[in-house]
Amino acid sequence: MLLFGRFPVMVVAHRGFSGVAPENTMIAFKKAIEAGSDMIELDVRLSKDGEVVVIHDESLERTTNGKGRVIDLTLTELKKLDAGSRFHSSFSGEQIPTLKEVLQLAYGQIMVNVELKSGDYGRYTIFDLADRALREVEMAGMVDQVIFSSFHPVALEKVLEKKQDVLVAYLYERHWSLPREVTEGRPFPILNCRKSVLTLENISRAHQEGIRIGVYTLNTEEEMERFIDLKVDAIITNHPDRFINILKKRYRI
Repeated sequence: MLLFGRFPVMVVAHRGFSGVAPENTMIAFKKAIEAGSDMIELDVRLSKDGEVVVIHDESLERTTNGKGRVIDLTLTELKKLDAGSRFHSSFSGEQIPTLKEVLQLAYGQIMVNVELKSGDYGRYTIFDLADRALREVEMAGMVDQVIFSSFHPVALEKVLEKKQDVLVAYLYERHWSLPREVTEGRPFPILNCRKSVLTLENISRAHQEGIRIGVYTLNTEEEMERFIDLKVDAIITNHPDRFINILKKRYRI
């Protein structure tokens, strides 16, 4: 598993290069790759017919021209929606991608952080989502190129139960001092935390226990510089280009 990029801190493109393209679309992921990101982060849910689709919200209104819940539409119905125009008219016609499509794009080019989203899945559960997402990753031959993340530790445990050598990251938003307060003995080698809960002290303690720390979501140069100084391992951003420029200047690459 490659967990190192060109720089000491990994560049993770949040929902793709979502600062310049509609989030969680193929064009956003392509632009993230072109910008030189180390990893793309995306969100997955299930469609009515059990397909793994890439979209953040449980409902369709914010990012598409559709209405209602993702789980209430089949993949065919979801594919008819416009996932680009709400960002800008120039992206009209962008579709909601499947996880399979994004993995095909990313294969051999960039790491992928697959966030398992919670919600009402009708006849399915988040465990079904975890199973099906893992199956897609295995079928793509990308177990060593993918990290699974979630705010729900039971979903990550389900992934590890099925595939012990897959890498998982626990998303955590509350304040903490010692890593064990977060992991509670679970084998989570990565913690991705909200920026407001991280300090030099808890980052150092995590590193002492062999746990890597990612931080989300940083979009200003000031924030990026600050968390580089705090020695985080990855910065998740809507603007990977800004972060890469900072890293190039800092490390003279």
